[in-house]
Parts: sequence; C-alpha cells; structure tokens
Amino acid sequence: EQQGDISEAANVLQDVHVETYGSLSKKDKIEFILEQMRLTLAKKDFVRAAIVAGKVSKKNLAEENMKTYKVQFYTLMTIYHRHDKNALDLARDYHAIYLTPHILADGVKWREALQATVVFLALSPYDNEQQDMLNRIALEENLEKLPAC
Repeated sequence: EQQGDISEAANVLQDVHVETYGSLSKKDKIEFILEQMRLTLAKKDFVRAAIVAGKVSKKNLAEENMKTYKVQFYTLMTIYHRHDKNALDLARDYHAIYLTPHILADGVKWREALQATVVFLALSPYDNEQQDMLNRIALEENLEKLPAC
C-alpha cells in the first residue's frame, strides 16, 4: 500500500489462508478484518467490503477492551452505507459510535455522533424500524444539548 498499489495490498490480505487467520487472537482477528475492510473500501470494492464486514462479531466489539475497534468498525461501515445510500444504517452506525463510552466522555465527539444519528434518521424512509429508533433517540438525555437547526 505504501507504494500506492491499494488493489494489490487488498489482494494480499484476502489471500491469507483460513488456518492462519483462525490461529489469531480475538484482538488480532479484528485488527486484521478492519484492515481488510479499510483496503477493500479504499479500492471501492463494496461487495467484498460487505462480506468482510460480516466476519466481525458485534458481540466481540461490545467488549470493554474493544471500544477503539468498535468505533473504527462503525466508521468504516459509514463509508459503506454512504455508498449504499442507506440513511437508516448510517443512523445506526453513528448511534453505535455515540454509545461507545470514550465517545460519550468526549463532549465534541458525542455531539458529532448524535447529530449525525439524528440527521440520518430524519433522512431515512418511514417504516417501523425508523420509528422505533426515532422513539429511542427521543428519550436520549443529550439530545437537548444539541443545537437546534
């Protein structure tokens, strides 16, 4: 990748055998998958990026020691969902980032994440899922601290 060949770098990571990948620790697996996602998104291979993203366990990302990876994963997912033009999934991505403890502790970062959640939720088509998330966000205490449009 340092030589400017993102496509070849992504291909090298994709060619890693399952045996090698399976022997990695949980943290190393997530780092590896996130790097695969980053490279596939950089070369605009959105189909492969979705496949790679499916390898990440949301349960593992919810663990306390994985919070940095959680933010990194959902940030990469925002790139994918922007390409896909899926406002509801973008709202979910930003909401997951918002709910991360170290983001909530940072006054600037939680505002950005919550504001993006609200904007993309408002842009998403009306359906039961959108309404459910809208009702849950409406109960959020920090919502009152956001500037009115």
